[in-house]
Amino acid sequence: MNLFRRFERGALRLTRIEAFSDGVFAVVVTLLVLEIKVPVLSVHDSVPELAHQLVELVPKAVAWLVSFFIVCKFWLNHHHVLGLARHANYAMVWLNALFLLGQCFIPFPSGLMGEYPHNPLAVAAFGAVMAGNTVLFMLLHRYILRNLVKPELADAQLPDVIAKSWIGVASYLVGAAAAWASPFLAFVVYFLTPLFFIVPPTRYDVPLATED
Repeated sequence: MNLFRRFERGALRLTRIEAFSDGVFAVVVTLLVLEIKVPVLSVHDSVPELAHQLVELVPKAVAWLVSFFIVCKFWLNHHHVLGLARHANYAMVWLNALFLLGQCFIPFPSGLMGEYPHNPLAVAAFGAVMAGNTVLFMLLHRYILRNLVKPELADAQLPDVIAKSWIGVASYLVGAAAAWASPFLAFVVYFLTPLFFIVPPTRYDVPLATED
């Protein structure tokens, strides 16, 4: 019990956590695009060969676009959630670290799906990873709302916001299941899912932070 109480200690500065988190997000989105490489041609001036290679890159480009959209959605909601906290403690720092750990892994299933877009396992793995990332974000969000939320922002939060977040988890898992019947359908589900959370949910607009 004393171990758990130790995690509740600390009044850590949010600015350091936000800066570190933003750096991780920046690295993740950079790694995503590295999967799209310039084609290597056997004949440098061959237009048909280059055209064929560019067509082969389309699945990777689509996987990159979907992943970039999802990571941006995570970043926006992460920014919103950290803005709700009056300060950070050790528990929040480690929950945030676990969430960032999941974000760092996203380039792998994204590259896997782009490389093997017709392989159900590769496409389903992407959905499973995104569902896991959503759960990690929900844990962070839930902890802040229950323990660290600013008093003046408490009434602005929807009471069922965490429950509604399960829509994202379920949608990604539906996409993962759909991959076994139609990988194309799974791509569509993955692209549409972030639209549910493209704007952070609040009861009404409130100022989340002020400039120093």
